Amino acid sequence: MEKIVKKTVLLFLLILAFASCTKNKELLFDEANLVYVEYQDSTDYTFATRPAAVVMDSIVVSYRIIGSVSAKDRQIKLVPTAATTAKAGYHYKVGTAVIKANEFSSKVPIYVYRRPGLKDSSLVVVLQVAENEDFKPGFPKRLNYKFTLTDVLKKPSNWETTWVSYFGSYSEVKFKFLITATGKTDWNSSPLPQDSRYLSQKARNALLEYNQTYGPLIDENGQQVFFP
Repeated sequence: MEKIVKKTVLLFLLILAFASCTKNKELLFDEANLVYVEYQDSTDYTFATRPAAVVMDSIVVSYRIIGSVSAKDRQIKLVPTAATTAKAGYHYKVGTAVIKANEFSSKVPIYVYRRPGLKDSSLVVVLQVAENEDFKPGFPKRLNYKFTLTDVLKKPSNWETTWVSYFGSYSEVKFKFLITATGKTDWNSSPLPQDSRYLSQKARNALLEYNQTYGPLIDENGQQVFFP
């Protein structure tokens, strides 16, 4: 008899837990739709890796919703925080920020402009998801997208974690050579291993050809440039 009572109580508790979980899920999706930054939430952008003719470029940010899709397009409201030092409409401009009908996510372009002052400075932009008639802010830690903007050649933020094993220690001369030899301009992202190996081999071949033609390439520290 005691075993039957225990089993009955346990079954009752399981039913309550399931009902509570189901109710919580229903409440979640009954609430207003939410939106948040889906993937990477920051980057460093420099025009110094682009040809001089490039005066405008774009950074693409992914946003995703929590809730249901809609039969109509819905606007994402993005506002610069007090930490922003760049001027909207001059240094950058947010493109179409819309979750399209029947979609759960969207890629929003942020246009950046090459301005004279960026040659000797670095500016910051922090765009925050704000509430509007279509969405409320989603996950508290995934509401901001931050990027720095400059025209100064800077060491990639992921050099020590992504590139050092392929190209060795950083120097400005080496980095400029890599940009020219490979044609790659975005060095703050992490490519697939096979792509990294391809870039490494391409750089090695270019350096060998350079050394045979001009002699050893020497960096700003007086060291010969080489790849491990």
